Amino acid sequence: MPVLGVVPLLESGEENIEEIIQKEPQSVFAESYKTIRTAILLSSADKPPKNILITSMGPEEGKTVTSVNLAMTIARSGYSVLLVDGDLRKPRIHTVFGLNNLSGLSTYLVGTSTDIETIFKKPVMNLSILPSGPIPPNPSELLGSKRMLQLLRILDEKFDIIIWDSPPLMSVTDSVILSKILDGTIIVTKAGKTTYEIASRGLKYLSGRRESDVEFRILGIVINFFNLKKS
Repeated sequence: MPVLGVVPLLESGEENIEEIIQKEPQSVFAESYKTIRTAILLSSADKPPKNILITSMGPEEGKTVTSVNLAMTIARSGYSVLLVDGDLRKPRIHTVFGLNNLSGLSTYLVGTSTDIETIFKKPVMNLSILPSGPIPPNPSELLGSKRMLQLLRILDEKFDIIIWDSPPLMSVTDSVILSKILDGTIIVTKAGKTTYEIASRGLKYLSGRRESDVEFRILGIVINFFNLKKS
């Protein structure tokens, strides 16, 4: 698997990790996400993948931080970007941006929210947010529903690139379901924590499953929390 980028470990006491792209756009941390953005945009000869799934092998490996910062970095380059909180079990994106989570992906998928425009949030230029909404009792069923496919068609017409945050790969099936219907998947790993064994197992878990003989497209790996001083 190609490594799309390496994100350095932030020293304790530095800026909030989700705010650095905004406050310190020239920092080493911000530059690492620009590298990942470039790798994604050049990953296809025709056009960049539109719907990108961000997942990790386990919890606390930085997938939500990666989703947020990558979405903001791409938006800053002029693309119309939607960031979707597809983690319907432990959503966090609404707390990062200080949004309410009374409506969102879950309410749209169950039919409670009928107008998708009413649940978009727009915290910064070129970036819209679709929060998770209230936690449903059946996340995997909602993500695999026909209404989900209808939502994808609507979003494809409205945005240039859509970033999907999702639960860890090895804990629930949600990410595998999303990988079937989205254009590409990025695996976030944590330096010093994610082992070769579990990463290899997770990649086989994704690429070894087929739906209508179409293999899931894994764009590559992001190495997170890399300690430059100890490298």
